[in-house]
Amino acid sequence: MKKQPEHNRKNVPPQDTAKAPKSAVSRSMRTRAIVLAALFVLVGFGAVVYNLYQLQIVQHDELAARAENQQLADETITPNRGVIYDSDMKVLARSNKVWTVVASPRDMAKSGTNINDVAVKLAELLELDAQSILEKLQKSESNYQLIKRQIEKPVADAITAWITEYNASDKGKDTPVAGISLVQDAKRYYPYQTLASTIIGFVNADGDGVLGIESYYNDTLKGTAGRVVGMKNAWGYDLPNGTYEAAYDAEDGNGLVLTLNASIQSTLEKYLQNAVDQYHVENRAVGIVMDVNTGAILAMATMPDYNLQDPYTIADEALAAQIAAIADENERADARYTAQWAQWRNKAVADLYYPGSVFKVITASAALDSGAANLNTSYTCKGSITVAGRTMRCAHTNHGTLDFFGGLDGSCNPYYVTLGQMMGAETFCNYMQAFGFYEKTGVDMDDEGTTQYVPLERMGPVELASSAFGQTTSTTPIQMITAACAVINGGYLVQPHVVKQVLDADGNIIENVEPEVKRQVLSAETSATMRELLTRSVNMRDSRGDLAGGNKTGYVAGYKAGGKSGTSQRKQALKDEEQTYYSSYWGFAPGDDPQIAVLVMLDTPHDEQGTYYGGRLAAPVVQNVLDEALQTLGVPKEYTEAELAKVETAVPNVAGSSVNAAAGKLRESGFNVDIERATGDTVLYQYPAAGTIVPRQSTIILYSEDRSESGGDLVTVPNLTDMSYDAACATLKSLGLNVSEKGVKGGGKTIVVTEQDIAADTQVEIGSVIEVTFHDTTVLD
Repeated sequence: MKKQPEHNRKNVPPQDTAKAPKSAVSRSMRTRAIVLAALFVLVGFGAVVYNLYQLQIVQHDELAARAENQQLADETITPNRGVIYDSDMKVLARSNKVWTVVASPRDMAKSGTNINDVAVKLAELLELDAQSILEKLQKSESNYQLIKRQIEKPVADAITAWITEYNASDKGKDTPVAGISLVQDAKRYYPYQTLASTIIGFVNADGDGVLGIESYYNDTLKGTAGRVVGMKNAWGYDLPNGTYEAAYDAEDGNGLVLTLNASIQSTLEKYLQNAVDQYHVENRAVGIVMDVNTGAILAMATMPDYNLQDPYTIADEALAAQIAAIADENERADARYTAQWAQWRNKAVADLYYPGSVFKVITASAALDSGAANLNTSYTCKGSITVAGRTMRCAHTNHGTLDFFGGLDGSCNPYYVTLGQMMGAETFCNYMQAFGFYEKTGVDMDDEGTTQYVPLERMGPVELASSAFGQTTSTTPIQMITAACAVINGGYLVQPHVVKQVLDADGNIIENVEPEVKRQVLSAETSATMRELLTRSVNMRDSRGDLAGGNKTGYVAGYKAGGKSGTSQRKQALKDEEQTYYSSYWGFAPGDDPQIAVLVMLDTPHDEQGTYYGGRLAAPVVQNVLDEALQTLGVPKEYTEAELAKVETAVPNVAGSSVNAAAGKLRESGFNVDIERATGDTVLYQYPAAGTIVPRQSTIILYSEDRSESGGDLVTVPNLTDMSYDAACATLKSLGLNVSEKGVKGGGKTIVVTEQDIAADTQVEIGSVIEVTFHDTTVLD
């Protein structure tokens, strides 16, 4: 019999295999099923727990907000932004109520509103395009479309009145106007418009500050928005009035009282703009007026400026026309953007410049204070000095031998190179750091620039030499004036600041900003010495009594001002005729007890005579600002006898008096008198007329005939341009004309006329006052 294959055998178990009991198999399968079921339950329960955790814990705030948004109609109430005041509580910026017009096309569609009628009327009242409004109103699924922001109350009232009138008409009964809302908002107003524009800044459409004080103190000024919350249904429609509504009042922002004085700010801007126009300043002019003892900024300006009420319009009309003429749309937009930021930029804080010889007050005071030099330290200037193979020139051909005051007064570059060498790099850098040049001032304004300087480890002989006379270190105007004030205020580096107080919404003081002294940089003795030297450089006179100091262009009658001029190259040009300059001057007064300092910097001036020196161009600006600012602050003048003779004052009224009595009264007031035309006994006419402001020692012409209608004798105004001081005064006197001195005052052989307010060949009445501007042709810094 043939053997069957092993796998075909029936009922024969394989070799070595035992048959398992049936009950054991069943239990094993049940166990596995239970374990698997338990695992499925645990995984499912874990997923549920995880999702609950995500929904209730992790996403709670987000989901709650979404639910609230779906269930509530939320209207924001804009708070009033805080008021900004000057130091005399004149309002510089304030917010008033305005309204934003919004539409709900969904509500309009629901009510059957005739959107064509609405678009046409809103376009008429809001001065907008009707088609653009209609396109927004046609979005029937939307419950919010912005039509126009910041409309004034008369316009808001007109919209409300039209809706009421329309809905009361027969047409409105069938298709009532619905879905138009007037949401209360706030608009910023700047009463002085351009005043202190680069300091104050402005706000954008969302009510946030852009640049300046508005930006830096945005959180203080902005306040907290309020809300009106009401219920809405699942389709987004408001539920009937009274279903649910809650109101949360807005909290108005805090106000600020600035250290700025609006009158001094106006004075600074006036004279800066005059300089821009007269000297064709290419890259704007900067000025700062600071309290030397507290660091309070009384005025700060960058001119030309812009209108805070219309900040996006290019203030420079010529530049605006150039931009408008650009054909390419993208290029035009880029040019406009660049021009806007340029006009908004506060150069006094943000931009760097080379201070030039103004920086020599830092080097001089450091040399004295460190003991490296004294008032007898001498040096013989031959017109240049060579350091490590590099020749550095003096602005003058040569000064000869100079002592310490001579080096300062003559602004001799080789002398200051020598002072730097005498101190050494380490001492020089230590004083640089002490004066604050290695850190920002921390002034409470946006975008402060950082001084660029050569650190000690890289301060070689050439770098030390050029740094010592102010050409290597580039700094900001705010940094320079802060350091310079420490030279004359007793040696203290003070914290510059522009905010004086913080007020709550009711006008109560909640914070006073106290003056802060950072550190004492110089000894009181060094500071007093520097004060005396800088004052002498402005006020000293020669044997004739004429002003003779190197910084005489900063002279201010009655205040014994001190100061230092500066002229520096902006960058190295390949050709001399392409070289451009910074022209600057820093001055302070009164010299014996300094109260304020003024720094003026003209960025790239182009004078008609080709002049770019700070002593000629910037000094007269500082001179005028110091004079008017100190009078605004009520600081009394103390005139010398020579100064008193030229003080401008009002002419007394002597008409109706006897000739002798009239002449006596005028002479007692300091005037000269011409009575040749007074042949009678009584004065019936005088010129200049009573009340006219003229310098003392002016000549008053008296007539015994009434010539008020026909006028007095006429003379022809001569051409005074380029005449010396003495010649110009003598010429006017010979014609019976009076002179009012502007610019460099006090006379001198090197002083010449650059301007006259009444053109040559003009016929004027004898006794008229001709305003003449003088400059010193020898000023080379």
